[in-house]
Amino acid sequence: MKKILMLMVIVLLAGCLRAENYDILGFRNDIFVMAEGYKITFYDKEPVLIKTELIEENNFKFNEAQTVYKGYSVLNTKVYRRDLYAQDLVRANKNGVLSSPGLPRKFSDKETFHVIGQVEIDGVEYRLVPDAIEGFAFLINNQGEFYNKAGQIKGSYLVLLENEFFPYPKDFRMININTNKAEQTKPTEGYDVKYDGVRLDRIWFTYLDYESGDRGTFENISFPNKSGLITINGVNMRVLQADNDKITYMLLK
Repeated sequence: MKKILMLMVIVLLAGCLRAENYDILGFRNDIFVMAEGYKITFYDKEPVLIKTELIEENNFKFNEAQTVYKGYSVLNTKVYRRDLYAQDLVRANKNGVLSSPGLPRKFSDKETFHVIGQVEIDGVEYRLVPDAIEGFAFLINNQGEFYNKAGQIKGSYLVLLENEFFPYPKDFRMININTNKAEQTKPTEGYDVKYDGVRLDRIWFTYLDYESGDRGTFENISFPNKSGLITINGVNMRVLQADNDKITYMLLK
């Protein structure tokens, strides 16, 4: 009999040790969260790229006499890429309160929130608005109306709290704010022709061919120093007067 009791004690101890290694209580908590909670689809916190456009700029003024000093552009054309980003935020439509038997939550119509993500409850999608207390969130439907319970975020699940919340005034809700920002790259293509004076009876220009990012290629080009027509990159230019300090010219269309 004593041997049987000793064997049972050894088995129980082994079971306890094994339970300690595998954290049975933690595993049971995870099962509870999954059973009682709602799966969260988290939103990306970074702004989303919604549009990319190419913008071309140039300084061409045709059939008009222009004077440019040494070191400045006579011909300049650049192509930029502009990326437009959007970010979805929400704010209260007015100052209001989510009243509760516990601690009421006040909202200002000047306060904005980044939506955490969304959950689905009884076939309805609700977005999660973060509470001032980290790890907790309020729920709003697609019309910005509040769900009557807040929730606690546990991992990738939302567990609803027991307390109920009621908006005051009754038409108090959240409204969407779409914020946009644009980022413009350095020139991705194009060229810049700068006047470089007169040397050895020739008119000199510095030609920069833009490439992606900071890269580009320089080239020095020259023409005889006399009034007449010259062509750079397919653009016809009539030189009216040139010296070491400045050049007067006209672009011909």
